[in-house]
Amino acid sequence: MEKWINLIAVVVLSCLAFVGRETTGFAAQEKTIGGAKSVDALLDQFTQALSVGDEGKLHKLRVTENEYRNIIIPGSVKPGEPLRQVADEPSQWFWSMLNQKSEDIGRQLISQYKGHKYERQDVSYTKGTRQFANYVAHGDVRLRLKDEKGTVHQVVTGTIAEIDGHYKFIGFNTNN
Repeated sequence: MEKWINLIAVVVLSCLAFVGRETTGFAAQEKTIGGAKSVDALLDQFTQALSVGDEGKLHKLRVTENEYRNIIIPGSVKPGEPLRQVADEPSQWFWSMLNQKSEDIGRQLISQYKGHKYERQDVSYTKGTRQFANYVAHGDVRLRLKDEKGTVHQVVTGTIAEIDGHYKFIGFNTNN
C-alpha cells in the first residue's frame, strides 16, 4: 500500500510540474462552507465523531471537492506566486484519489476508535504550520487521546487547512 501511495505522489507531483499557472487569487465565491472556527474545535468534533462512530460526521470535517479543486490545488504555492491552473481532468483525478483514500482511512479510524469516550491530551504536527497562497496548512496531525480506561492512543489524522478563518481537514492520512 505504501509503495502505491508513493507512486501516486510521484505522478501527482509530475503532473503539477507541467500544468499552467494563472496570476489571480481564487474567486470570491470559492470560500469554505462550514468548518470549525479553530483547530481545537475541529479536533473536538473529530474526536466526538470517532467516539460515536459517525462516519458521515467525520467526513463533513474535510474540505469538499469544490474547495479542494478550486482553493487547495491552485493555492498550493508560496504566497505571492501565481496560482496553479490545473485542467479539469487532472483536478478531478487528484480529488478522486484523495477522497477515496480519506474515505478508506475514515472507515479504519471509526472501526478502531468507536465506542469509547476520549479526552484529548495534546496535538503535534510533524510538518508544522506552512503558509500557502490560499490557505495555511497545519500538519500532519498527531493527536493523543486518552480513553475512559486511561489508555492513551496516538491518532494520525492528516493535514488541516485554515481558509479564511475556517478549519477543515484536507484529507485523512495515516502515513507516519
